[in-house]
Amino acid sequence: MSGSEESLSREELLAALTDRDATIAALLAEIAELKRRLGMDSSNSSMPPSSDSLGARARRRRRRERKPPDRKRGGQPGHPGSGLQRAAVPDEVVVVSPQACPGCRADLSGVAGTAAESVQVFDIPPVKLAVTEYRMLKVTCPGCGAAARAANPAGVSGPCCYGPNVANATALLAAGGHVSIGRAADLMGVLLDARVSTGFAGSMVARLDRRLAGFEDALKAALRAAPVLHHDETPARIAGDDGDRLCYIYTARAGDLVWYGAADNRGHAALDSFAILPGYRGTLVRDDYPAYAKYDKDLAAVQLCCAHILRALQGIADLDGDGENVQGCWANEVTAVLLEAKAAVDAARAAGSDRLDAGLLAGLRARYDQALAWGVATNRHRDWPKGRHPGYTLARRLQARASQLWRFAIDFSVPFTNNPAEQPQRMVKLQMKIGGCWRSVRTATRYCRVRSYLDTARRHGIHPLDAIRDALAGNPWIPGQIA
Repeated sequence: MSGSEESLSREELLAALTDRDATIAALLAEIAELKRRLGMDSSNSSMPPSSDSLGARARRRRRRERKPPDRKRGGQPGHPGSGLQRAAVPDEVVVVSPQACPGCRADLSGVAGTAAESVQVFDIPPVKLAVTEYRMLKVTCPGCGAAARAANPAGVSGPCCYGPNVANATALLAAGGHVSIGRAADLMGVLLDARVSTGFAGSMVARLDRRLAGFEDALKAALRAAPVLHHDETPARIAGDDGDRLCYIYTARAGDLVWYGAADNRGHAALDSFAILPGYRGTLVRDDYPAYAKYDKDLAAVQLCCAHILRALQGIADLDGDGENVQGCWANEVTAVLLEAKAAVDAARAAGSDRLDAGLLAGLRARYDQALAWGVATNRHRDWPKGRHPGYTLARRLQARASQLWRFAIDFSVPFTNNPAEQPQRMVKLQMKIGGCWRSVRTATRYCRVRSYLDTARRHGIHPLDAIRDALAGNPWIPGQIA
């Protein structure tokens, strides 16, 4: 072999080795990304707990067992409880006397006795559908001879119709009972002896929805005027001819005001159409979804949901071996600082203060900034299949969002998490679990408007049946009627 041929072969070999090393590096980075995705669950990402695998649930259980319990199960100290309380005046009193003497077996019927013990039983009397027939009389005027017919009572039409109590109960089961329309109709017959049709049950939801336009306008106006507003969204499904497709259910909440809305997109078009965030000037509590950033310039402040951030930090700690190496330990430090800040705010609020000690707050922020600086420095040049390493990306994001993450420590009226907007979404998930999907965005919107009405009215002490009765009568309860 000539010298030139030997030199060429060596160059080809070096090039092949270089290609091999690059391929191995890319594959290792891809394996790391796949491991990260496989390790994602509800504890270290925004995935819902229902999507967790058996392994993820076991890991979460072990993690809870390693941590000392911060509270016991069940009702906490100070919780009023909701057990049965004796009625001062019972509806009926039944005297029960012993029939025979336990010693000599003598008959004791009719023998006077003294009260030894009393027990109150709360029960529902048997329900039987009652039929009332209205006979409208026709009377001839003795003066002029004209015939006069009595008008039908309000709500009475046709040869047969259901009364307001049946209509109210059907609307409540169909719209707020987390059962299908068919099941709601079935339950009306089983529980209340009113064997309504599926069509009637569905029509009651539509009829109730039509009465709530004024309520929803008033609710949105009240939300826009709130000093602190929570906003969030969750995916849902709409049935289509070519397969199910996604829609999104949005929730907004301020105190006892709860609003639901539906849209076929997750972006500015939907958020603008709801007419809540446009024009809002208070403090918005939200996650870091980019579509919300459009409204930040008009807001007094923004508080990012710290629960989302803690899950993201846990994901980085899990990716780096639970934060045991130098690249991942910063995530555990940021988590510890945020939880310490929350505990300090809770303690200060319980002590009657409306702000943290300036030195304490400055020290916590300094630790936060130092941990993030370490996270950026140690993850800046780490290999990853596409783009920057997730640890570097998260650390940089938390640096840029620091003022929006620490608002809760400056203004005690702002909560640590966005749970008030996320909690109503459990009802949406439950509805989806039962029904599977909605038939259209229109029916999802109908559900959301009725749900907004029932949830908000209940939180203001309005019984659901009373709220439905007033709405079907054309006089829905409106926020602001009760302080």
